[in-house]
Amino acid sequence: MKFEWRRFLTLAYLGVLAATSCSGNSGQPVAGIATGPTPVPTATPVATPTPVVTPTPVATATPTPVATATPTPVVTATPTPIVSATPTPVAGGVVIAPSSLSLLGTGAANAQSVTVSQSNYGGAFTFSTAAAGSANSCSGIASEAGSGPVYTITPDGNGHCTFVVAGGGGQTSTLTIDVTVSTVGGN
Repeated sequence: MKFEWRRFLTLAYLGVLAATSCSGNSGQPVAGIATGPTPVPTATPVATPTPVVTPTPVATATPTPVATATPTPVVTATPTPIVSATPTPVAGGVVIAPSSLSLLGTGAANAQSVTVSQSNYGGAFTFSTAAAGSANSCSGIASEAGSGPVYTITPDGNGHCTFVVAGGGGQTSTLTIDVTVSTVGGN
């Protein structure tokens, strides 16, 4: 705190006046408290101390180096042309020519041939029939042999039966066979 001379002198002067105006004092300064009326001091502008704000040093942030990622090269695949396969044609229906046989007699001498074909299919054909004793079973009536496209049907006994011929793509067709055995002279 600073010492203010001006205020001190003003107060000291007022104290001297107060001391000299006391009764019985003969105008001499008196130490102690004045007992008489105190003259009203004239208003003298007095400077009011203004506190001086000393700025507090603010810590300045020191930038910390931040590690930055080094970009890693990205390998981009070169597009490979897509080879599109030629669509496989859908297999047509199985065709048997002729689709029915009437055989007169039994054995190889009475055998006949059929031709089996199917568009968009070059594989083997399979013949199947119902189990022996079932309706339309060729068991004991006729048999087939061959590797295609021509198959031989040999009559084995009197009766009616069917073969189911299967080709590609789940396609099938039916071959109907009738074997008639006749006896000469009623024997």
